[in-house]
Amino acid sequence: MQNAMDGDLDPSRARSLPSCGRPGCICALPVGERFLLWALRQWQCELTGWQYDTTLPLEGSALLDGFRTAGLLDTLADFAALMDVLHFGTRRPLEIHAPLCACQSSDEATLIALCILAQAGRDEPLQVSLDTMMVQPAARVAAQRLKTFATALAEAGLNLPPSVAGGRLN
Repeated sequence: MQNAMDGDLDPSRARSLPSCGRPGCICALPVGERFLLWALRQWQCELTGWQYDTTLPLEGSALLDGFRTAGLLDTLADFAALMDVLHFGTRRPLEIHAPLCACQSSDEATLIALCILAQAGRDEPLQVSLDTMMVQPAARVAAQRLKTFATALAEAGLNLPPSVAGGRLN
């Protein structure tokens, strides 16, 4: 498996990327968080497309291609399982923007922060946050799926910065 650190997902290089300066613009996010945001948005986009078209796109899945290109293909099944639990278990629909939107919704920021908490092994704040967002049985399953996905990301070389997670929980 290609390590995410071998290519464009090198967090040390990404932190030094220039920002456009617009408040709230996603270009200021570290590369690992940008990848997660892209994955959330692409999953939502493909799910919506499938619900309306009921067929897979002829050009294939951009989500699959993106995970493959990032060297994170082995984590895609864990991500899909997590997203299914989130999709069906939240108390209200999550606000996930279109893939090209330059700003981040509070739900997107929260999901990224939850992934950071899971990767950092912060089980208690992770579970409390999920209990607030979701119906009880789904919250427990989501916590397990988040930990599995976050661990798989770390094993693939994509470590998320733990210092900012608490400030993004809504």
